[in-house]
Amino acid sequence: MKRILTICAVLLVAVTAMAQGTRTYGIKSGEYKTEMDMMGQKVVATVWFDDYGAKQLTKTKTSMMGMVLDMGSLNLDGKTYMINYADKQVQEMPTQESINYMDLNEEVIAKYKIVMDGVEEIAGKECLVMTAEINQMGQTAKVKASVWEGIPMKTVTSSMGMTITTTVTELKEGPVDASLFVLPEY
Repeated sequence: MKRILTICAVLLVAVTAMAQGTRTYGIKSGEYKTEMDMMGQKVVATVWFDDYGAKQLTKTKTSMMGMVLDMGSLNLDGKTYMINYADKQVQEMPTQESINYMDLNEEVIAKYKIVMDGVEEIAGKECLVMTAEINQMGQTAKVKASVWEGIPMKTVTSSMGMTITTTVTELKEGPVDASLFVLPEY
């Protein structure tokens, strides 16, 4: 069971991993809430971001298989940290490959086999829909993403025999508290 929880935590990081070193969002700062369907479980997360996505914190608290997950993923200074709030542990994670939707040049489109697939409205935003393939942890993940201003408003990710659907349910643009992006010292 611990292995399944670890896989779920790693998938959470992979789903929220950010492209490093460049502008990843078209808006400077904000907060959005997501609902994730992961292995038949509903997981609610809150994401705060600043500096056009260079700083991002994702917090998730849910019960899965009788265990409580109180996790976070902090992208800061080009690194990703998995935070286990319940056990007071922080672990630097290998940087996961991800798509910077704000920088879709020919090389990126070819590398990830991106195919544009129309538009749809998510949380009141008109999103560009595209499909792609991303290599994560030695596996190929197939992703269908509906993107607005670089923010994946809805993703359907299939990897390692699992499908995760994540949808933004609420989005607020504007300043966020800088203390959110401070790595806990446990």
